[in-house]
Amino acid sequence: MNDESVVPDTLAEDSLLLQIRALGHLPSPSSTALRLYALIQSEDVDLHKVAEVIKRDVALTVRLIRMANRPGGTPGRPVASVEEGLMRIGLKTVAGLAVGLSVIDDAVASSAPDASAYLALCRHSLAAAVLAEWMCDRPEIPVSAADLFTCALLARIGQLALLRFYPEPYSVLLRLNQNTHELLDAEREQLGIDHQAITLALLQEWGFPDPLTEAIRISEAEPELRVGNDRSHVMAQILNFAWEAAPALISRHTEKINGYLEHGLALLGQSVSTEELPGMVEDIIGHWQEWGSHTPGHDSSNKDIAPNSGEAESVTTRLLLVGVPLAIRQSWESTFAGRGYGVLNVDSWGAVTTQMTNESVGFLIIWQDEPHILGEQEKRLFESWTGEEQRAIVVLVPELNAPFAQELLEIGADIVLPCTVSVPLLGAQLARLEGKLVVARNLEAERSTHRKLLSELVLTTRKLHLQTLTDPLTGLANRRMAEAFLKRHWFQVERRNLPLGVLIIDLDDFKRINDKFGHDAGDAALRAFATVLKENVRQEDLAVRLGGDEFLVVCPLAQVSNLEYLRKRLIEVARQLTLETGPLSCSIGFAESDRNTMKSPSELLKQADEHLMRLKRNRPGKG
Repeated sequence: MNDESVVPDTLAEDSLLLQIRALGHLPSPSSTALRLYALIQSEDVDLHKVAEVIKRDVALTVRLIRMANRPGGTPGRPVASVEEGLMRIGLKTVAGLAVGLSVIDDAVASSAPDASAYLALCRHSLAAAVLAEWMCDRPEIPVSAADLFTCALLARIGQLALLRFYPEPYSVLLRLNQNTHELLDAEREQLGIDHQAITLALLQEWGFPDPLTEAIRISEAEPELRVGNDRSHVMAQILNFAWEAAPALISRHTEKINGYLEHGLALLGQSVSTEELPGMVEDIIGHWQEWGSHTPGHDSSNKDIAPNSGEAESVTTRLLLVGVPLAIRQSWESTFAGRGYGVLNVDSWGAVTTQMTNESVGFLIIWQDEPHILGEQEKRLFESWTGEEQRAIVVLVPELNAPFAQELLEIGADIVLPCTVSVPLLGAQLARLEGKLVVARNLEAERSTHRKLLSELVLTTRKLHLQTLTDPLTGLANRRMAEAFLKRHWFQVERRNLPLGVLIIDLDDFKRINDKFGHDAGDAALRAFATVLKENVRQEDLAVRLGGDEFLVVCPLAQVSNLEYLRKRLIEVARQLTLETGPLSCSIGFAESDRNTMKSPSELLKQADEHLMRLKRNRPGKG
């Protein structure tokens, strides 16, 4: 293998990340979350300024108070204010929590070709977060529960991006590859990038703390690399446990949760009696019911909505009435039901937040008892609802006080009407606004169609790119892919002193096969040997055809004993092939990395090649 220009191992990944970003497929945190990060990273960070930013986001405020008052948390009286919550949890942890939750919210709200798989991933992440948080409340676990909650939420955001970018092939990969290592390998092989690369790139972009990012990276490493007593490794073990146990928690499968919990605690050196486990499992399920009931896809919410049906137009548009008197409400319900609207009712502003994720709600109709300057809660609700182009707000007031009406319009109300408005006039105004909503929906549908077409184009481009990294005759990786793969794993040799092995293989007397039986028979022999490699190397290894009858196998984490075993195995299996050209013999040389004597992958290959030459000299024509 000559020393041609090496393809940077991150080039394809960087290119694909840019394409995914251009199509708007990367999950992103809210502006509130990003502003929190900016405030906290500034030198003159002020608790009250941070609190003011949080108070503008109703959902984040509720979640912060819930986290501060979680069972098993810091003892003391219940937290009732954002400022108290910040002091109890910590500014940096709250910023991370805001990023994690807003990314999941953004993911859930975004349209995805396979909405059912997309929502399943979001709920999986939240369930893992609940498990990770609960685990950190155990004694002698030196990790912040809020930090682990955020890490678990964000650990697999790259999967959300891939599911939006490659909906069909990636949903298949998720179903076929339950093991993390197999999934990462399959992603790199079939898509040219893995979800962890996307996750780590996004976390770095958002300024996520390095120790937490490192814990997320380690959590998907091989089991032997997750072992350690330092904070990052303990966090990684908890994250891995939480992700694996999350499906059992979502289905509330008590027996499975029990097994995962016992194994997870044992890994952390935590002993627990058989009598304690049922109570722990019940406690965890209680946590999940609290969090899970507030997420889209929960059994009790939006039963009339089928997010993956592909027929959004069939969902009835609903009117959400806020504070409308009972007598008037009953009259409106029958009238508007006859006009094709569904009607929901809440008594107060505070109850509006429970309907914020109900996609069928198109109109928020607020009955304002008397003209007054709106409080912060009302203003925050307006900001949250008016950010949705496919929703409208109508406010009914006792009299059209000009300054008050102007304030309502300025903060986002679409129409302000008197409470005495007739039903026909109100219906006409809703019909006019309905036209606006239809235009917004059509525009979003067009954007979705364009994104889909662009995704298909990019997928085709990626397939063509992958073809340039594959040997067309055998289907193995080619020299170009081998160079990038070697460079990536050589980084682990230098940084972590992890072993890396290679085998260089020549087919014996291959020229004789071509001369005697013809090139078609020679090609058949090459394909047969390629099949031997595919079936006998490990999932994490890379089998390569360098050219002619020369092959290479790159084996991460392999030592001399492993390489010797694989060498003998390949020679034996090749000899058992039934070919018209007769038994297939091969010569194989190998070498293991040594960072003290080797400065580059080319020196590793050179040593393997020298081993191969020695074998050929000593045993001509044999491996």
